[in-house]
Formats: sequence, structure tokens, C-alpha cells
Amino acid sequence: MDIPMIVLIVAIVAIATAGEAFKHYLKSRKITSSEITNNELELLRKQNRHLEQRVQVLEKIVTDNSYELKSQINSL
Repeated sequence: MDIPMIVLIVAIVAIATAGEAFKHYLKSRKITSSEITNNELELLRKQNRHLEQRVQVLEKIVTDNSYELKSQINSL
């Protein structure tokens, strides 16, 4: 192959790669915090509080002495 053909191929590949990268850039900018509505934000906060409460309950269960005793008995 001669040099101009190689340069042409490299240029085409570079342009295609840059185009794909630019599309991904635009797509990532499209999702911003301004698009999240107040209702969605409040729903996420409620879910977060609910999950925190569940974790606290699970921590209480696991750290309870009777739970430890039950697991020791079950392991026998």
C-alpha cells in the first residue's frame, strides 16, 4: 500500500472514533441533576430512609446475644 492510502485509512478510523466518543459525551451530559424532578428526589429519599431503617434492624438482630447463641446451637 502506498502512503496516501494508509493516511486515508487512519484518518477515517480517527474520525469514526472521535464521532463515537462525541456521541457518548453528549449522552452523558444529557443526564443531569436538573432532569431529576422533585417527586423523583423525594421518592429516592424515602427509599433511602427505608433501607437505612432495615439495616438498623438487621444490625440489632445480628448483634443480639440470643442470635449469637442460636447460631452457635445451629452450628452444632
